[in-house]
Amino acid sequence: MAAMSDPPEESISTFCDIAGVLRSEAITRLRANNNNLQQAMEEYFEDPSGQKYKWDESQFGMGRQGEANDTGISFNIQGPDELAPSSYQNTAAPTRPPSRANNTSPFGAPTNAAEEDANLERALAESAAESGIPRQEAGVVDNGTNLKYFGPANRSQYDTEQWAMVPTKANLDTEKAEPAPSQRKRQPDAPAFLRQTKDHRLGLMLTIYHQIPLVRNILLQYGEPAKNYGHNSEWWRGQPILKHENLAAMVKGESEWGSNETRPEFAEELHRLIAFLDKTERAYGSVDPLVDTKEIDGSWTSDVEERLSNVLKEAPQNPRFDMKDMITRGVVLPCVPPPADDSELEGDGDSYGDGFQDFAFLDIALDSEQSSCVDTLYDALDQLLWTQALSLEHEFPEGASYAVLSKLGEVLTARFSNAGLSKPCEIPEVLYLDRYTEERRDLAMKFQTHMRYAKNKLRMYELLEADLLRCHGQRCHRVNGLDDGPHDLRACLEGIIKFTERLMQRQIRTAQWRHYQNMIEKDVELSLEDIFSIYTWSGPYVFLPDEEERMKGWKDAIDEANKNLEELEEDLAKIAKAKEFYSDSLKVISKRLTCQEHEVADATFVFRSTSAYNPEYWNPTYKYFLRGVALTSELAYVCVRQDVESADPDVQPKPKDQWWKIGYSSTDGTPIKTEKAILEDVLHAAGTGSRQPVLMYATEAAVATTPIPLSDALRMFVRADNRSFQHELAKEQDQAPLAEEPPTSGFSAADLSRIAGASTSKRKYSIGSSVATRGSSRADISETENFQWENKSEAEYGNEDDKLGSQAMEPTTKSPEMQEVGGAAPFLTRPNYTAPGGSVEMEDIDMEVDHHEG
Repeated sequence: MAAMSDPPEESISTFCDIAGVLRSEAITRLRANNNNLQQAMEEYFEDPSGQKYKWDESQFGMGRQGEANDTGISFNIQGPDELAPSSYQNTAAPTRPPSRANNTSPFGAPTNAAEEDANLERALAESAAESGIPRQEAGVVDNGTNLKYFGPANRSQYDTEQWAMVPTKANLDTEKAEPAPSQRKRQPDAPAFLRQTKDHRLGLMLTIYHQIPLVRNILLQYGEPAKNYGHNSEWWRGQPILKHENLAAMVKGESEWGSNETRPEFAEELHRLIAFLDKTERAYGSVDPLVDTKEIDGSWTSDVEERLSNVLKEAPQNPRFDMKDMITRGVVLPCVPPPADDSELEGDGDSYGDGFQDFAFLDIALDSEQSSCVDTLYDALDQLLWTQALSLEHEFPEGASYAVLSKLGEVLTARFSNAGLSKPCEIPEVLYLDRYTEERRDLAMKFQTHMRYAKNKLRMYELLEADLLRCHGQRCHRVNGLDDGPHDLRACLEGIIKFTERLMQRQIRTAQWRHYQNMIEKDVELSLEDIFSIYTWSGPYVFLPDEEERMKGWKDAIDEANKNLEELEEDLAKIAKAKEFYSDSLKVISKRLTCQEHEVADATFVFRSTSAYNPEYWNPTYKYFLRGVALTSELAYVCVRQDVESADPDVQPKPKDQWWKIGYSSTDGTPIKTEKAILEDVLHAAGTGSRQPVLMYATEAAVATTPIPLSDALRMFVRADNRSFQHELAKEQDQAPLAEEPPTSGFSAADLSRIAGASTSKRKYSIGSSVATRGSSRADISETENFQWENKSEAEYGNEDDKLGSQAMEPTTKSPEMQEVGGAAPFLTRPNYTAPGGSVEMEDIDMEVDHHEG
């Protein structure tokens, strides 16, 4: 039976080196031979060219009967068959696309299965033509221009009259429907968030960044602001908003879907997301359009979480954009202390030349050995920044180096990766980075020296413990039941004691049986008590002289083994106590420069009344607060700063922070997660909820930064999206009574209220209400029917800023907010209108000349 487990890496490498085969083939061969390397090699050399473990593509180029395909066409995606008219005389074969069967028999009869299939299809086509059955349409049908466009089917609904394919039930079940609009409404004071459909946390990270005003401002200032950010009523679900010229090129066939020209603009999409989180009435949106940009998705790396910070760092020169407050600079220094008069290390970090690295995203990549040493976030940073200094494999200090932070940013984003966290980790609410700064490098060197000394002691005691527990007896395995060779001394001694006790018990039973056997030989009748004693081995016995000698030797052996066990346990207890002392010493050293002096126990860490006290070890100053934790693609925690009004105008109100648990899980009955949380739960989840959490810290200055206002174009974009959402809510509300009440005969008051002539409401039209943008106004590239925007009352919008001058208009057609026709994307045209009366807000005016210029 073949082994199901993976073969050892050594066997795979050896097989590949000797046989020169691919890794996948080597694994398959080893599995088939029970991971036996020698057996797999023998099988390979018996038939090196065998196809048993190889994938043969040539079979897909042959006909059904195994014959060669001379035309070179294995598969052919063809259009509709061109059928003959009903009066067609069968004098020649009808026109068909190339077929795999090109060897037509001169006798008229089919020679293989391919010809049989071709003849059958031809007969069916002729029969359908004679009976008047129309041809089947293929693809998306546009009755106006018969335009065919093949692209990703990413819309939730399609007009059944424009689509000739019937979706299967399996495909429908795999796509989870979005919650109803009323369930997607943003709750008061709750933060909106961004979800993602792929396995990353970029949307949740941007949600947390948005709650740090300094970062929010930086993201809004990236790139050039657009005059128009477009509109798409399905943008919140992940559909992109493209430029006019890109849409026109797609319609004309000059560009294909998926090319860089058909991707959203990174800067504009970033601005949309920040504005969406600012002003949206929806509970959540999607970050997928940002991931689809060429800056993120077009990169060689699949790590979109780190890629975002790299894109921001690589931004072109722009006086408006400066992300220096998000950048931290690290420098690698040798562990050998520099000379006292060496001034090369002084300065702001630029004096290091090229020996530094700037980062906005700190990837804490830990291997399994390092992960086992991590109990706190500071332990992880020690393992990352002081890797060589703390590694006992490197010579210290001459052969080791360590990293210092020469410049600290206002924000720190850190992620565990590789092995990640292998056990619960203590995540602090307040993070101090003084321990790793350049001005504290002397203390860092002292910490590293003390930690190496403690780790050396721990290793020495671990080796001593292992040596004490190792038994090198050559023959003891015969009596202790263990394998031959070195083994555990404790188990060996315990096995010897049990084996000797069994020998003594056997000797006692032999003497007992001899007693009753003598009674039987002397014809002494055994009583019931004697029989019971024989059954329970509790009768009297007398040892012979040689048996007495053996019993004494076995008892001495047991006493000796027990004595050795006691001595072993005493030695192990001393080693355990010494290991505990040095482990506690490591904890004390790891605590220094990580908290204020009064926050820890004096007797355990500070030692104020002893010579070990050093005030430099405490009271750090570079203080960062935890602002968010992204655990998985479905769950995160974010801290929202709330302004508290003070009753006394002379007293500055103290801001209040509220933690929120946010996320979206399509598998849950209530997929939207937006609920308040407490700090204790957040810290516990951060240290135990994921092996690779993303932690986001910021200074008080970053959180207290005044947010810059949104541009008029961004405010108009969000307002348009909110109007789309209001339309969804109204549509849901209109459909709810119809779904609950059964149809009745006659007319009702509700029926009369829906008659246009009986309605007293009027429709208004303004330039701003059209939201004519790149995503919604495309009259210059497509001929479609004109429509009017549906009027909504100001009370429905609930925003006094939305009041516009209006003029009553009689609608010619009732159209939704976005009209969809066949093709790649929804196309809209501007309606004909007359100038509205009254005052109009300038931010709502969308002039024709304000189109995108990029």
